Parts: sequence; structure tokens; C-alpha cells
Amino acid sequence: METIISLENVTKTFGWYISRARVTSLRDVSINIKQGERVCLFGPNGAGKSTIMKVIMGLIKPSSGNVYVNGLDVRKNKLMVKRSIGYLPSDLNFFLDVPCRESLVHFGIIRGLSWGIANEEADRLLEVVGLQKWYDLQPKLMSSGMRQRFSLALTIIADPDIILFDEPVSFIDVQGRMKINQLIQEYIARKSKTIIMSTHNIQEALILSDRIIVIDRGQIIADGPIAETVRSKCHSMEIILADDTPNINEIYSAIEGYDFKITGRKILVKSENTLQVSVEIINKLQKSKIPVFSYRPLVEQRREKIN
Repeated sequence: METIISLENVTKTFGWYISRARVTSLRDVSINIKQGERVCLFGPNGAGKSTIMKVIMGLIKPSSGNVYVNGLDVRKNKLMVKRSIGYLPSDLNFFLDVPCRESLVHFGIIRGLSWGIANEEADRLLEVVGLQKWYDLQPKLMSSGMRQRFSLALTIIADPDIILFDEPVSFIDVQGRMKINQLIQEYIARKSKTIIMSTHNIQEALILSDRIIVIDRGQIIADGPIAETVRSKCHSMEIILADDTPNINEIYSAIEGYDFKITGRKILVKSENTLQVSVEIINKLQKSKIPVFSYRPLVEQRREKIN
């Protein structure tokens, strides 16, 4: 398979008015993604996952390095690149006052469909995502689950070659997550598309991806087949709590039975399946109303790839 997306030594720094360590989102990142691959970007908030997606789309310009999509330099061919990509954000925040069918038709035309075909596709996709009865509803009046299903329709109209899913179910309840994941899985099964997704849920990654790229502080610390990488490379995770002086007894009660060590506001988790176990621990902490600030996977060797 040929390479369809290539990042070459990409660094992105935002602003120069505060310390460099705080504003550098990506640090010398190089990624090659082949046509038809399903890739998961995994890492804590602020690791650089969304920045990678926005660099690929041409929404932000790298401070250094090169980005190519379908052999095109993104900086010189932004419009052509954007037409080949469908982007599903974690939360829709544009065209909130426009009826959903009207938005779908508009997006289809922007992507190169004729007016007639755009209308046909809008009707078909509204049925696919289960919103045909609400064709004239504005997104601002939708529930989070309905809005995300509508976002999925916007993402795949005109059948783009590359799909970016940026934490598509982060703010949705369990039932809504199951529906969105089912729709995504069905779409992936029917189409031979290049998929890049970011998620905090390793179970979703295992279902929807075949390759995982673990990112921490703007750097790639593991990259390879998802099952093998999860099993062999990530044996410890550092979970950082929001409270500087957490209640130790509450923590032990919430995550009793797991292998962990608490130092201040940091919880070190060790396991043969650390990513999965850490997600379980984070969920239990949140259910016990113990807020988690961030987490970072720890691996034995940085930047090593599995062939």
C-alpha cells in the first residue's frame, strides 16, 4: 500500500511570550500512514493528538517540517487536501442555527457534489444516522448524541478518502457512545478508507483501529500494531489527580484490587495490560468523584517502532 499521509519532522510551537516548554505542541514528529490503514492516536489531553489532525488538514501551519496528503504539500494545496478529508470533531460548534439537512447539502456542494446529488446524499445520510425525522432541526436544539450523529453525516458526505475522528464520543453517554461506535464501525466495514482517530478509551481503539501511536508531550513514544504495542510496550501509566492533596482513603476505596502506588497527587499503575487497566481506574475514580487532571503512558524505549 502506498503512503497517503506523511509528516516529516513536524514541530509546532504556539506563541513566544511564555516558556517554550509550555507552548510546543509537537516536537519533531514523523509519521507515515498508508492507504487503508486505521490508526489510533492515544495520549492524554495536551499530548498533541488534535494538533496532528489540524496540521494534516491544513488548519494550522507547522513551525517546521513538512506535511503531505496524497503526495500534495498541505501548505500549497490546502483546498484540494481539505476536499479529500472528512473531519469529525469531539463537539460540533459551527452552523448551529442552520437546519441539519440544509447544512448537509451545503457541505456536499462544497466538496464538489452537484446540487441534485448533494440533496440525494443528504437524505440518504440522515437515514443512515437515524435523523431523517429531524431533517429540519437545528443542531443547537439537538442532544449531544444526536448532534454527534449529525456530525458523522457531515464527515462522510461526498465519501472522502481520509476520515479524522477527534475523540468522537468524549462527551456522550454510554448508549450514545455505542450508537456512534456502531455507525463508525459499519462505515469502516463497508469502505476501504484511511482512518485516523484519537480516543482515551483503549477498547474503542481496539475495535476501530489496527495501529496505535502513543503520544506524550508532543512526541511519539510508541508506534505499531495495536494489540502487540498495548501488550508489549506499555507496562506503566502515571495518572495525575486534579487535587493537590487528595484523600488517600477515598482513592484506595475507589480502586481497590488494582496494582498501584500513590505519591502525592500521582498514581503509578503497573500491569501487563496497562492501557486497559488505567482506563478502568480512571473511570472508577471519576465515578467516585475523584477528578483526574491528566495521565501519561510510560514505555521502556522512546520512539521505537514495531515492524
